[in-house]
Amino acid sequence: MLNVLFIKNLQRLLSRIYGFIPFSLTPKYAFPPLHAYFEVTYRCNLRCEMCHFLQIIEDTEENHRYQNEMSADDVKRAVLSLPRYAVITFTGGEVFMKSDFLDLLEFTAARNKTHVITNGTVLTPQIVEKLMEMRSRSLLGPGLFFMGVSLEGGEELHDRITAVPGSFRKTTKGLEALIGKRKETGARYPLVHLTCVISRSNIGDLNPLYEYANSVGVDVCNFVLKNPATYWHAENYDQADHLARPQPPAEEIDPGILRNCLDGLLQKSASCKTQLRFSPNGITPGEIVRYYSNQSSYKDYRCYAAWSKVGISAYGDVFSCPHYRSATLSGNGDAFPWNVKGYREFRGLLKKNKIFPGCLGCCQSEYVGS
Repeated sequence: MLNVLFIKNLQRLLSRIYGFIPFSLTPKYAFPPLHAYFEVTYRCNLRCEMCHFLQIIEDTEENHRYQNEMSADDVKRAVLSLPRYAVITFTGGEVFMKSDFLDLLEFTAARNKTHVITNGTVLTPQIVEKLMEMRSRSLLGPGLFFMGVSLEGGEELHDRITAVPGSFRKTTKGLEALIGKRKETGARYPLVHLTCVISRSNIGDLNPLYEYANSVGVDVCNFVLKNPATYWHAENYDQADHLARPQPPAEEIDPGILRNCLDGLLQKSASCKTQLRFSPNGITPGEIVRYYSNQSSYKDYRCYAAWSKVGISAYGDVFSCPHYRSATLSGNGDAFPWNVKGYREFRGLLKKNKIFPGCLGCCQSEYVGS
């Protein structure tokens, strides 16, 4: 557990220092990205009710738009334009529904420290075997370093939220197979985090879920705010106007029930090996209660993502804020478009405003209130 805490705290500290220097001295510019998130596909085999990408996932499947998404070779060229020290996260959609994803992952894990986010339903023994072959061998070396799996509660609730009967059993089977294989080989990596979105419907399942995570050997259990934003990352998208729009009201949870739940989690964490986390970074139980009572203010948050983190859509659009497209990949292996005009303009806006009304609930923000 100390090792996991050390790793997470070290990542946050390095990211803060790395971004703080240009933020303070040359705020419209930044050092090369420290962390890159690739949305490799908008295909998915689940239909989670709270997913930011639900609309584009359904559109992608119904109209076969995945045929126009970047290929593995396209993503490889983008990876090569990033520093070797950058952490690469692959997410979706469901990453394993991209036909050439394993080839892409193998290429990237040989060069960079790599993180994969999945719903876990397709973690077959064959895929788990391949993932273990790609694992990091050390804290500082390249390789598959972290695997993230989503679970939204107990079996009945999870299957209802995902709209796919049997998804809970598939996810837990895949999760346990991955951790079991790691134990069998005596390996340290990949570390595994379990992510759950806090909602009114699953509030009674959060403590049992944390107990389950600890029982099977999950390294980090992360409970995140339910953010009502919709991200429409179609090709050449433009949602910049969403930044000025206040978020829709959160689905309220009884403050007493929620506080008791959070206190229970904190009490359990004192004796559990699985690290307990809440997201966004820095958020307190009191602020989580306020958020689900619609008493939070976006002004109590800050965003520094544009100085260290970058996202790339499945169509090659580049952003640090999911609403604000700052650039587009050229596709021919040119330098990564990190300090181009669109990025300089966005950093200038963010430096001036510190945060925007549409940012409340975003997992990339940081809570700075009390």
